[in-house]
Amino acid sequence: MAKFRMTRIEPPEWATQPDLSITGVVTVAEYAAIQRQRDKLLRSVQREVEAYLNTPGLYGEGESFPDRLRMTGAYYIGSESYTAHRDPAWFQISVMCRCLERPKPGVAREDDYLGLEVWLKCVPGRWSSFEVFRNTDSSSI
Repeated sequence: MAKFRMTRIEPPEWATQPDLSITGVVTVAEYAAIQRQRDKLLRSVQREVEAYLNTPGLYGEGESFPDRLRMTGAYYIGSESYTAHRDPAWFQISVMCRCLERPKPGVAREDDYLGLEVWLKCVPGRWSSFEVFRNTDSSSI
């Protein structure tokens, strides 16, 4: 079976604007250092979203959830959170991806379908290295 590809898009006009949460003591300099590597962060998220939707047993086609046949292959970022941990210092990053489904009969637009919360870990001094931290959480939205 061909690999299921996903494309990150800007939030649709009808979507709630993305939210940002910062907890713990994340300094402005630390947040800025992470954001300077945003392209790498987003590539890590992209790899994890596609890995999830290509892992047998985590998706379906037909009657189960999530049903890849209902999905458009597009997602957008609905929220992000950054949490600082100390001793040792590292940052827990959560990126909530909102995957879209094809329009339902009688509905003129796509809609939110599957939430995938990707958890990443970033260590100070290695700002360009983002590793998956724990399992990606899924939800019906």
